[in-house]
Amino acid sequence: MGRTQPNEMDAVVATAIDVGFRHIDTAPLHKNEKEIGAALNKQIQEKKVERDELFIVSKLWNTFHEPDDVLCGCKKSLENLGLDYFDMYLMHTPMGFKPSDDLFPIKKGKVSFSNADYVCTWQVMEDLVKQGLCRNIGISNFNTRQIGRLLKHATIIPQTHQIEAHPYLMQTELISFCKYNDICITAYAPLGSPARPWAGKDTEDVLLKNSTVLDIARRHEKTPAQILLRYQIQLGNAAIPKSATCQNMANNFDIFDFELHPEDMQNLDSLNYGMRLFKFSG
Repeated sequence: MGRTQPNEMDAVVATAIDVGFRHIDTAPLHKNEKEIGAALNKQIQEKKVERDELFIVSKLWNTFHEPDDVLCGCKKSLENLGLDYFDMYLMHTPMGFKPSDDLFPIKKGKVSFSNADYVCTWQVMEDLVKQGLCRNIGISNFNTRQIGRLLKHATIIPQTHQIEAHPYLMQTELISFCKYNDICITAYAPLGSPARPWAGKDTEDVLLKNSTVLDIARRHEKTPAQILLRYQIQLGNAAIPKSATCQNMANNFDIFDFELHPEDMQNLDSLNYGMRLFKFSG
């Protein structure tokens, strides 16, 4: 549900369920877990959907990377969402921050990083599966080196890797590495995240307005967003777009009645120039 505002959540979740979405992606970073949980539970109570029909994802935030804090981080999100278990629980990034009530603990103007090893964090996440708190676990925003090191120690292989992926940032090497190791890809920002707070207003290369995307959309009589989502599907990736309008949600779901031609895929591939919208460093 991305950064959907809390006061919009009831309507957004109701629309998503009505359209047919069952994959609900959340994270403490978005500061709306409680609102999503309340909205989902309302839909369940009203018999609009059953809990076992939903695939609910949340993430372990960076301030809970210390092994003794992982269980607390998971339980806090479960409590916020009013759930007994997650269908998928991801390590949001490989970077650990100092334990804090703040999402970004700041000291002398800089984020305070911890010495927590993401391998040790992962090993405790494996215990969450054994305890029944998570049915599946995965990772997000890792690179190939970090994944390779994790795989040497993991007893549960990450089921998915959630990464930024779109025609401007194809991540071909990373995706190939994951698929070789049987790790599924979930693409966030598949539309270029036009609503992100730091998006440029005048000079930015907006993916949804790219002439190649628009041309393919016209020929298929589809929206640019539908083209970009279908692109991810045909690459073999899952995609999690953000939308808060009924029409956009319906359009985003309606991508299974057409296929992009090989030439379309090649033209979209050609847009790749490594433009990363979400930058992580530590």
